[in-house]
Amino acid sequence: MAKHGKNKRVAWRRSIGVGTVALTVAACGGGSGDEEEAASGGAFYEGKTIDLVVPYDAGGGYDVFSRTLAPYLGDCLGAQMVVRNEPGAGGLVATNATANASPDELRIQIVNVGGTAAAQIAEAEGAQLDLAELSWIGRLANAPDVVTVSPGGEFASFEDIIDASDPVRFVTTGPGSQESIAASVLSAAYGFPLELVSGFAGSGEARNAVIAGNADAHALVYDSSLAAIESGDVEPLVLVDDEPAEMLPDVPPVSEFEAPDAEGDALVESLIRLEQLGRAFTAPPGLPEEQLTELREGFQCAVEDEELLAEYESQQRPVNILSGEEFVELLDEVLDPSPEFEAAIKESF
Repeated sequence: MAKHGKNKRVAWRRSIGVGTVALTVAACGGGSGDEEEAASGGAFYEGKTIDLVVPYDAGGGYDVFSRTLAPYLGDCLGAQMVVRNEPGAGGLVATNATANASPDELRIQIVNVGGTAAAQIAEAEGAQLDLAELSWIGRLANAPDVVTVSPGGEFASFEDIIDASDPVRFVTTGPGSQESIAASVLSAAYGFPLELVSGFAGSGEARNAVIAGNADAHALVYDSSLAAIESGDVEPLVLVDDEPAEMLPDVPPVSEFEAPDAEGDALVESLIRLEQLGRAFTAPPGLPEEQLTELREGFQCAVEDEELLAEYESQQRPVNILSGEEFVELLDEVLDPSPEFEAAIKESF
């Protein structure tokens, strides 16, 4: 891949408005150093080493997304990307570190933005940050949950869960997890009784409790559920989004299910937006505008690469890109929640 980096950087610079003549002069070695600097757009990250931080252990979805992207992003920026895992506190250790880093640190990070935004809204202990102050580069993938159950069990559809009279036992890896948030908000929106069953070391162990019949349902990021769905271990009932997913075309989005009242519908809409924040990349606060622009354009260059998209497809890692500007608009909306949604989020913690 590295052998394509020079050509990719030239193509990227052309796409962002660098003049053809200037590119020709630079490519032929003509002109002064100042002219070459002008042709490259004064690239800040050219030749530098950038830490790409993953806030979880190696091997998970965030790690795979980041390690797959890293060489392509490095090519587009002309930089060396070093992936570093900084796990702890559900991703907050690394994200707090990024939020408190100085703008001159060569550090970017993939963030579980929905979970971190929920922690900020809930004023959870350990969330020592303001996501609105970070320098957002772009969203790589949204991360809607899919609610799954054991095949042949009590619940054959999401309507069965909505109509339940006894508490529906949703598994969760702990308070404040995306699993817990989704279950709590869906319960508040549709009015079904809820019991959160926690204490699992990870989502795989939680899923096994559903498969074994020791719990009823599991709300988990859908790309992390695909293997279990395809194997028939679990059955998907509803996707927490406003449209179907390409990889789960027959699973209805939760927007198709009307809540009992307008307040419930508003809670569902807010949950969808929270989960649409997904997996996004950021840099420390206060990044100079020209550096943030360079990172955003480098990110866009990388995620438009057909080889990268083919890799993600082969991994069953769906992507859904938002530019940095579009992502900030969505984030600002989520960070201004209604009192009802804020209360539901706090309840999940």
